[in-house]
Amino acid sequence: MYNKIRHKKADYSLLSFRWMSMIGAVMIASMLSACSLGTDQKSLCDLKVLSLLIPKQTEQVMASGSIETIKALENSQTKLKDALAVIQQDYSNDREANQILQDGQEISANIDILVKNSKQINHLYDLRIATMDVIPGIQAEYNLMVDQMARDNYPSTQVVIAKNQVFIAERIMRSLASMMGNNEFSRSSMEDFEADLETFNAYLKAQLEGNAELGVNKITAKELRDSLLSIQHDTEEILNASAVNLQKNRDSLMRVFLASQDNISKSEDLFIRINRLETNSH
Repeated sequence: MYNKIRHKKADYSLLSFRWMSMIGAVMIASMLSACSLGTDQKSLCDLKVLSLLIPKQTEQVMASGSIETIKALENSQTKLKDALAVIQQDYSNDREANQILQDGQEISANIDILVKNSKQINHLYDLRIATMDVIPGIQAEYNLMVDQMARDNYPSTQVVIAKNQVFIAERIMRSLASMMGNNEFSRSSMEDFEADLETFNAYLKAQLEGNAELGVNKITAKELRDSLLSIQHDTEEILNASAVNLQKNRDSLMRVFLASQDNISKSEDLFIRINRLETNSH
């Protein structure tokens, strides 16, 4: 069942990307057709379009790391380098142009980082899809446990711990979504994910084995233990294994988060500087 859901979600994401790409291609083509035919002016116009296009493509890369999104970004990088070469030749002594060149080169360097680490981004996407599959089942299982524990007159502290696991599972899913959101919270979201998963595992183990330090008694009722073992299996198969992969690629992902965020701010700067250069050159 989980695999079927995962494939449906993956197919939907791919169809959404293709549909957005078709709309985006029409819009960009329309913008490009308005560019001046003069070599230097056309290059400025191309750069302006790219300063709007690259942040969107960066977001698409961060959303999945798919081959399609990477190729689209690489294609824009090639156009960016071509346009920058013309600007460098035609505005060699212009201070604003020099800053445009610097911004463009930094954007290109960020794209190199995203392309180099596309597999890690794609793994993050797979983890998010898998987590969206497994977390609702874990939450449902814990909610059934809460109902059963309440009927069996378990101490309120034990019931609260089980209910709290539902909330922690929700935070784990939100942290993953935020990680791929291409914003300033991406790095801290990775730390939140790791911390919440560690807490979730600690209380799950305590429920199975007991832990006086955490104030958790061992759950002995067979039906409840079967639920906990089922949750433990799903957690180890999907979340824990993926967390190890995240930790292994932590440094690379941190660079990816920084590069993607920098592409947003640098592209905004680039757009403003191009407008200034156009105004000054008239």
